[in-house]
Amino acid sequence: MSEASLAAQRVAVTHMRGRAALTALVPSENFMDRNERPERFPCVLVGEAQTVEDAADCIVGSEVFLTLHVWTRENGFTACKSIAGEIRRALKGVSEIQDGFECVFSFDDTTFLRDPGGELSHGVVRFAVLTEDLVGL
Repeated sequence: MSEASLAAQRVAVTHMRGRAALTALVPSENFMDRNERPERFPCVLVGEAQTVEDAADCIVGSEVFLTLHVWTRENGFTACKSIAGEIRRALKGVSEIQDGFECVFSFDDTTFLRDPGGELSHGVVRFAVLTEDLVGL
């Protein structure tokens, strides 16, 4: 058994690594879950998550807000935006059971940020994931 946000993270990473158009831009081993600033570029880091209760009488549900960080070494946002677009395509309409949770993905938003050092580009891609605990608490 897992936590809803971890189940959503596992589904997201599996689908991103399974999309050829995305792995053509980001090597599969550069999809990571870590806390530090990346050393390999381009990469996608699993970021912050928030789990909020979304239960009903007969459903143990949560809404997970999952954040993915895109990092590229470039002067501009061309590669960063291309990767963010492929992440959105990779997770569009995904509905899958993982670790006892049904996870249904929906795109929320993307923000692009310039690194203060001027060397890197950073994209923040957010998804809302409706989850149902199929095992129960």
